[in-house]
Amino acid sequence: MIKHRPLILSSMTLYWVLSGCSLPASRTVAAVDQTPEPSAPAAEVRVQIPARPFPTETLYSLLTAEIAGSRAQYDLALGNYVQQARETRDPQVAERATLIARYLNDYSTALEMAKLWTNAVPHNQDALANASLAHLQLGQLREAFEFSRRLLDEGGEPLFQNIAASAASVDDAARTKLLEDFAHELEQHPEDEQLLVGTGILLQQSGDYDAAMQQVHKTLKLHPRSIPAAILEANLLHQLKRDQEAIAKMASLLEFYPENTSLRQQYARILTHHDMTLAQEQFAILSQQLPGNGDMLLSLGIIALERRDLDTARASFEELLDRDQHIAAAHYYLGRMAEARNDLQEAIIHYLQVNSGNDFLSATLQLLDIFVRLEDFLSAEQHMNRVRLRFPDQSEALYVLHGQTLIKHNYLTQAEQVLSDGLTSFPSSTHLLFARAMLNNERQRLPATERDLRQILKQDSDNVAALNSLGYILADRTQRYSEAYELLEKALRLKPDDAAIIDSMGWLYYRTGKYPEALSHLRQAYEASPNAEIGAHLGEVLWVIGETEEARRVWREAQQLEPDNATIRETLNRLKADL
Repeated sequence: MIKHRPLILSSMTLYWVLSGCSLPASRTVAAVDQTPEPSAPAAEVRVQIPARPFPTETLYSLLTAEIAGSRAQYDLALGNYVQQARETRDPQVAERATLIARYLNDYSTALEMAKLWTNAVPHNQDALANASLAHLQLGQLREAFEFSRRLLDEGGEPLFQNIAASAASVDDAARTKLLEDFAHELEQHPEDEQLLVGTGILLQQSGDYDAAMQQVHKTLKLHPRSIPAAILEANLLHQLKRDQEAIAKMASLLEFYPENTSLRQQYARILTHHDMTLAQEQFAILSQQLPGNGDMLLSLGIIALERRDLDTARASFEELLDRDQHIAAAHYYLGRMAEARNDLQEAIIHYLQVNSGNDFLSATLQLLDIFVRLEDFLSAEQHMNRVRLRFPDQSEALYVLHGQTLIKHNYLTQAEQVLSDGLTSFPSSTHLLFARAMLNNERQRLPATERDLRQILKQDSDNVAALNSLGYILADRTQRYSEAYELLEKALRLKPDDAAIIDSMGWLYYRTGKYPEALSHLRQAYEASPNAEIGAHLGEVLWVIGETEEARRVWREAQQLEPDNATIRETLNRLKADL
């Protein structure tokens, strides 16, 4: 694996600089692990005969770079090394510049320096490995492949598997070209494990699972204990819905290689789809085998939480906090646990500390929901204001979410205030106008509802949601059937297969006494999207035309879909119908 050497240099290194010599070549091994490794003691370093003396200006610049590196001023160190590498074309200076650039994740500079390094010493394995890696990190996969090909010819360990894995994000044409590169190189090295597995990975990404599996079998025939091939085989079996085979094969391999954490991770991940107890056991083992790996501990905590093993879950998340790893995620799950046991104050404390990451939005909404449930509307407002200040681009959507949360808990007056405040900041927001229109419709405020929906249509005459909603409301709550028909007919032209619009048109036909047309539309809508609202409408038409048994069947079915649906209850009460 390619690893960074530390940037704080020994006195021996400074001696080489001061004595006018080139720096000795550092030793690296190919891979993507960027964890600094300890340097060898100075006594073990073999001083090489300098390739050539450096001018005084170069010596001064390199000495400045070394002092900057010892003081963690890595940008300054890199700048000096890059300048001197360009001027001297010295491979050892270029090497040092490459490693510092990689340490700083400056991949463009790392690539420039690595290419300068390979130009100076074209057969050097370390130089070729670093050039391949730099291209890989910049997403230049075919170029990375070419340097890895040269590295293989020099007897080094190439990055073919890494390159293939990175091709998951490229388009089909680029992946096809890369497959051609792999196939051509396989002709020269037909038994190379990395080429064989990399080809399988590319075929897997292309969706050709059978060809990928053939490649795996070929690899395992040549390399029976190939862990990468075994992991690829397990992935393919999982994608082919043959998880039990994958589990059995990986369990067997783990008997031979119990310390192989990559194998155990894949085994654990597949188990999460079938046996959460065994999956938790595997992640517990991984947490012991990889004691500094926060990912394993987080996975252990999440699985334990899902299994209701609350002691293990809490211990895992709290240990993450102690380690300063996955802090936001740990607080999020501890917040969920506190909320589940109705300790809302502790939940608030945890949710407030979820400041980033994938769980930020969920934590924000959970915190808002708690404040609303507690009727602490001021804290809810202050919380959402803080979030809006932090994410101004999402401010409009956050007003909508705030309003919808208040509506969910039936705080309609407060919801109207929030949505109106949002419209003060975003007066042309169709999302806020629509949300307020639906709120006013729920409060039986037809003029206000129509005003907001008309405003949306004034801004966007093809807004299907507004066309359908206003058409349905006019059909259901007024006798302005001609207006309703015009709105719904246009909505259907724009989205002819939309079940909600078909339902609205069916309801309009029912309201105007056109029962055959109503029944046809409502059956079509219910078949396309069986839900309680459409089921209530279809059942009512069937009831009115005398098909009472079928009406009851539809209502029962719809009620099973949504047991607490108010529309079905209202329909049954209004028609004095029973199930």
